[in-house]
Amino acid sequence: MKKIWAILRRDLTADQRDAMIVYILVIPFVIALLLNLLTSSVTNATLHVAVEETVGADMMNTLKNYAQVETVATREALRERISRLDDVYGVEKTAEGYKILRQGNEQLDMTELLKILLNAPANAELPSPLTVKISDVGWKLSPIKQYGGNLLCVFISVFGAMVILINLVEEKQENTLAAMNVTPVRRWQYVTGKAILGFVLPILHGLGILLILNYGKVNYLQAALVIFAIALTSVTVGFAIGVETDNILGAISGMKMMFVPILGSVFGAIYLKESLQVLLYWSPFYWAFKILDKIILQTATWPEVFSAVGIIVALSAAVMLLLLKKIRRGLN
Repeated sequence: MKKIWAILRRDLTADQRDAMIVYILVIPFVIALLLNLLTSSVTNATLHVAVEETVGADMMNTLKNYAQVETVATREALRERISRLDDVYGVEKTAEGYKILRQGNEQLDMTELLKILLNAPANAELPSPLTVKISDVGWKLSPIKQYGGNLLCVFISVFGAMVILINLVEEKQENTLAAMNVTPVRRWQYVTGKAILGFVLPILHGLGILLILNYGKVNYLQAALVIFAIALTSVTVGFAIGVETDNILGAISGMKMMFVPILGSVFGAIYLKESLQVLLYWSPFYWAFKILDKIILQTATWPEVFSAVGIIVALSAAVMLLLLKKIRRGLN
């Protein structure tokens, strides 16, 4: 363990001096923040109302069915709440009925909607001029947030592999890799020490992305298990490219070949009908995307997770067997 830890510690020290690796470490969180800002704008269409406690329980319940409602104690507190930066409408009870208060600089004008809600109790006995039917299209949250966060969690598995191959290329350039063959460090210890970052970083990135995007009560243990499994493929490819390449830019360019199966698997899972998705069963990224989608929607069960992880590990093992000779040759 000491030798493995020494290899890991050396990589951590070297990574702090490499601007490209710092970029790889930070950029997933930046993208998640931007995605969160983009999707949070959808919630701005929700009607927010501040009311005095004097409006009555019936009106309060009516408003709560269609809007986010805050209660304040006094008229001064109501005006203070409306004057803040967010878009909040005020409702106060007067002798003539209800009065709507607003700043006038709201992004969306919801005055008419609020008027309809305030008049709803008085018009409850009137016949409805139209028939309303509600259908469920299956979306439980914003598609951009659902699929964007999922794609990001699958995609960041490549970033951990990029850190591995950059460290390997740097050691080849400094002849450190050749020197490892005459040290007491065994090959499996060297590979394990190098691979740790390739698994830890995607898990940290993935959990951070899920927290930033705030999907609710997501099972983070299930998500971490899936991300760990999908990192197997990326780490294997990262080793295969890193031990064969002498130039960092060339190594990263070679790693970009992973983008094709990742994006192809994700967009295929989204747009292909179920009968055609059998064409994607060869890809571990497809299975990761499908099960992460259920985890994000909080519908995944442990048997489903273990089944998907088993398939991902089996496919990753097949990739590892194909590249094993190449990795061994490069480490000699």
